[in-house]
Amino acid sequence: MEDKDYRLIFVGNTQVGLIGLEEIFRELKNQREKPEPQLKEMLVEKAAKKNYIPDSIKEDYRKALFREFKKFLGEKVEERSREFLEVLVLGTGCFSCNQLEKDILAVLSETGIKAAFSHITDPSMIVQYGILSPPALIINGKVKSKGTLPVKSMIKKWLEEERG
Repeated sequence: MEDKDYRLIFVGNTQVGLIGLEEIFRELKNQREKPEPQLKEMLVEKAAKKNYIPDSIKEDYRKALFREFKKFLGEKVEERSREFLEVLVLGTGCFSCNQLEKDILAVLSETGIKAAFSHITDPSMIVQYGILSPPALIINGKVKSKGTLPVKSMIKKWLEEERG
């Protein structure tokens, strides 16, 4: 059975795919008044039922899952500084989607900007991002374009803005 509740998050400086987070977040939504350490432990414990979480980096998972939980609740989250940008292309593999991927990789190569890059093609995962018209470009969780193929100069501008 395929799990449609799949999300990419940063644990430390590593991008990790986890399943079941939406369900966990909905389940714990009514318990948000609990102390932060207890909530963090509950998040890791529940996530570990469907995902491998190494003991050696459990604290990184606690922080990452709690950050994502706060985002889920609509709370303002101070973005951690990133060594790498998180760049996502959402698109089913059409010409425009594949061209956007090529253009992004070319700009990253030309500029030397460090990025964790993913191209998500599964329609059920694309919908989780609220995107109905691919291709879409998301940088550090911010939708930069959707339904169009931006020019390379615009992609470069967005990447440089997010890098800071």
